[in-house]
Amino acid sequence: MIMRIYYVWPCFPSVSMSGPHCSLDCVHCNRRYLSNMIPATTPETLVDLATELEKKGARGLLLSGGCDKKGRILNLQKLLPAIKRIKRETDLILKLHTGIVDREVAEGIVEAEVDVASMEFVGADESVHEIFGLNFGVEGYLRTFVNLSEAGMGYISPHVVVGLHFGGLLGEFNALNLIKKHIDPDTLVIIVFRPTRGTSLEHLPAPLAKDVGRVTAHARKLFPEKRILLGSLRPRISGRSEGDRNTRLEIELAALNNGMNAIEVPSPMLLRVLKERGYRLKRIEAYGVLPEDYEERIGYEWV
Repeated sequence: MIMRIYYVWPCFPSVSMSGPHCSLDCVHCNRRYLSNMIPATTPETLVDLATELEKKGARGLLLSGGCDKKGRILNLQKLLPAIKRIKRETDLILKLHTGIVDREVAEGIVEAEVDVASMEFVGADESVHEIFGLNFGVEGYLRTFVNLSEAGMGYISPHVVVGLHFGGLLGEFNALNLIKKHIDPDTLVIIVFRPTRGTSLEHLPAPLAKDVGRVTAHARKLFPEKRILLGSLRPRISGRSEGDRNTRLEIELAALNNGMNAIEVPSPMLLRVLKERGYRLKRIEAYGVLPEDYEERIGYEWV
């Protein structure tokens, strides 16, 4: 058995194409995540940054950013020619968090030669409205992924967020069912709501590990042959918390026991469990959505 383990930093830094700006006020984020990204908001800045980061050893970039009131990544359309230039002038692998896109922008993403397109897939209208503050529903997310697929995007990786709706389950199974019906994902990513300091929801408890297990099990049932990745965005409390619970390990084990076969930034304790269970560990310095046929190019080691 092989378990792919991924370590994103420092080989795949994150870039915000909107800088610190976002027109939304998502209650689980409050723009906090943008502060950890490198800003690049103009075509010249983005190309120069990509060239500099490659010289410093980067193998790829995550391109993301804040959104407008319709859920579209700010500056994305303006920066697509620069993204294509980066693909032509560097060897960087580009993962794009697309935001909501129509067919024209989806075709532009494909034309720009983006390697992997990813975005959260929200499966409940209530979460779209109450968490993101958007005035459309699940259909907006579904249409984005259909647009990407029909435009010919080669590698598509939907992210399903366990506990997005104030820590509880709402829409996760619907999201998975819609993905199964309408999309052929390369990798399916399970991420977990993380109460984040400085946000409106920092006081909430982490989602239950059993809920992570239930969602992962449903994903595995629907996609028996796909890579199911536990992404790095999840609660990371490694010490004892909430009584005698170890939240990080509980979540990792719940995903492992229910069908995950790849993980970003596993805890040392999980690595011990994997070795005890006879897994071969394939360490890759990249995002977990890296297509398998890119692995020889990026390099890996057995640990």
